[in-house]
Amino acid sequence: MAIPYNVRGSGQTKKPHAFDGTGMPSRRAVASSLALVLGFVHAVGLLIVASSLGYDIGPSNYSALGLGWRYGGLVVVAALPVYLAIRYHVILPVAGLVLTTGYVVGMELTPPGPTFRDVAELEGLAEPTGITVVENGLYIVRYMLNASVWTVGFLFLGLVEYVVRNTSTYLPSVTDSVPGLAVPASRRRATAIAAVGGVLHAAVMVWFAARLGVTLSGGYAWLFVLFGAGGMWLLAAIPLYLLFRHRLIVPSALLTLFIMLNVWAEFSAGVEGPHALYFGAWFLYLAILLIVAGIEYGLRRLDLSKYVPTGM
Repeated sequence: MAIPYNVRGSGQTKKPHAFDGTGMPSRRAVASSLALVLGFVHAVGLLIVASSLGYDIGPSNYSALGLGWRYGGLVVVAALPVYLAIRYHVILPVAGLVLTTGYVVGMELTPPGPTFRDVAELEGLAEPTGITVVENGLYIVRYMLNASVWTVGFLFLGLVEYVVRNTSTYLPSVTDSVPGLAVPASRRRATAIAAVGGVLHAAVMVWFAARLGVTLSGGYAWLFVLFGAGGMWLLAAIPLYLLFRHRLIVPSALLTLFIMLNVWAEFSAGVEGPHALYFGAWFLYLAILLIVAGIEYGLRRLDLSKYVPTGM
C-alpha cells in the first residue's frame, strides 16, 4: 500500500499513485506506459508501411487537428486494448486488434498491390485531371481515419468480456475490478455507465455518418442528424444498462458486432455501405437488441439447469 507523505510548505497530503508501497511502479503505471509505447510502435509501423506504398500521409498533408486525429487515433486504437490486457487481463480487445491490424497489413503487402490511376484514364479523357483513384489499397489509410470507431468497438468488446468473466463460474475473473464497474451494478451506477457509453457511441457514430456523407436531402438535414444522434445514444445506452444492471450479455455483444461490421465494411469502400441503414434506421437495430434481450432474460428465468437429469 502506498504511504501518504506531506509536501513541505504546501499543507497538503499527496499520494504517489505511480508507485506501490515497495517503491516499485504500480500495475496501473506499468500498464499505461507499456500501452502507450506499443500504441506508438503500432502507429509508426503502419505509417512506415503506408509511406512505402506511396500514400500521401505525411504531416504536411494535414492540418494540426487532422494530424492529431489520424496519428493519435492509430496510437489510441492500439493502446486501449493493450492496457486492458495488461491491467485487467481482458484479452478479447487485443485479439481483435491483432486480427484487424494483421488483416490491414496483409492486404496491403500481398498482391495485387495498390494501383494509382488518374480519373482521365478511367473516363477516357484526353487530358489528366489530377484526381487520383487508388485501386486495391488504402486499407491503412481507412483504418487510420476510422480509428475512433474501432476504438469504441474494442472498448465495448472489453466491457462484455469483463462482465462475462466476473459473472461466469466457468471462466477466470479479471485480475482487478474496475472502480465503479461492479456487477451487478446499482440502478444509479448502471444508468451512469449507460449514459456515458451512449454519449461516446453517439459522438463517434455521428462523426462517422458525417464523414461518409450520410444525410437527408432538403431542408431537414439537421433534424435527421438529431434523430440519428438520439438513436445512436439509445442503441448503446440500453444494452449497456442491461449488461451492468441485469447481466444480459447478448444485446451488448450484438451491438459490438454491429459496430465492427459497420467500420469493417469501409475497407472495401463500397457504394452501399451499412452505416446509412445503421444511422438512419437505428430503430430496427434497437428492436433486434430488445428482442434478443427478452429471449436471454426469458431463458434466465426458466433456469434450464433444473431440467437436466442429476445423473448427467
